[in-house]
Amino acid sequence: MKILRLLAVWAALQLVALAQQPSAPLLEISGDIAHPRAFQEQEWKRLKHTSLTATNSHEKKTATYGGVLLSDLLREAGVASGEGLRGKAMTTSIVIAGGDGYQVVFSIAELDESIGNSQVLVADSEDGKPLAQGAGPLRLVVPADKRPARWVRMVKTIRVVANP
Repeated sequence: MKILRLLAVWAALQLVALAQQPSAPLLEISGDIAHPRAFQEQEWKRLKHTSLTATNSHEKKTATYGGVLLSDLLREAGVASGEGLRGKAMTTSIVIAGGDGYQVVFSIAELDESIGNSQVLVADSEDGKPLAQGAGPLRLVVPADKRPARWVRMVKTIRVVANP
């Protein structure tokens, strides 16, 4: 009887310990940046959100996506932008990876408003609803691309690589 009681107490302590562990971040931004970030869901919801309409040619539908602009996330992480984006910084690459291992690359210049001005959204909703399980909780939306090859599903990491 004592052993069962001890096992029950041990199991309860394990459950408490699990509940107190921080959950995995929703999104991590790392690499050659001044301010690496790991966003939990609640913090993500407090970021400035915007929406844009885009056509996904694979799914043959147009939708309105809501989320945070990639350029805003990069600026918050300390990546050079605007007039500060010059010289060696122009060779910076941004690698976006999904939970399934799929990765795509952008040059910093194509994302900067003062140069390429390509709006890229890290979306968390489609037509006002959370993204479907196979696409979210975050998805990259690149409306300017002719085909959605860089529309990464299940976005987990953004890595900034300063090229030599």
